Amino acid sequence: MKRCPVCNTTFDDPYLSFCPNDGTPLVRMSPDEAHTVLMSSSRQTEPAAAPGSNLPPAPQPYGWANDTPAQWTPPPPPSIRGPATQQQTLAAASLILGIIGITVGWICGGPFFALFALVMGIIALFQIKKDPVRYGGKPMALIGVALGAIVLAIYIVLMAIWIIMMFAGAVS
Repeated sequence: MKRCPVCNTTFDDPYLSFCPNDGTPLVRMSPDEAHTVLMSSSRQTEPAAAPGSNLPPAPQPYGWANDTPAQWTPPPPPSIRGPATQQQTLAAASLILGIIGITVGWICGGPFFALFALVMGIIALFQIKKDPVRYGGKPMALIGVALGAIVLAIYIVLMAIWIIMMFAGAVS
């Protein structure tokens, strides 16, 4: 057993070296002292507070969340909005011309349909970027531009091959 020389508190823990109360080094007790335990004097405590001062307020009796009778209130008037649709004319025209250019355009007028699809799609994208509330149809415009560009690229490659073949035929 060990004892604190300042506060005379005894400790049974053999690994404890310092008093946890005041931090002074503990002293080993002889076997004769171990039977006599000195108790420290009682510590001064704060007087008890007045009864009922720390109690929470009394709970309210249970009832409905709103005990007042329900009164009828009229619904709000409908909101007045402008036209809900956006203008998608150029975007739709670009998509349609792109589809015509890639399907039927191989027979006749393919590059013209593709060129118009590309121009109308780019104009539609500029309008959508400038005023997105009024103009819509961005996916249609993007698809129309892509189809027009694909058809024009294919026609340019075909024209280049045709020109090369003409020069090759003229040389031989």
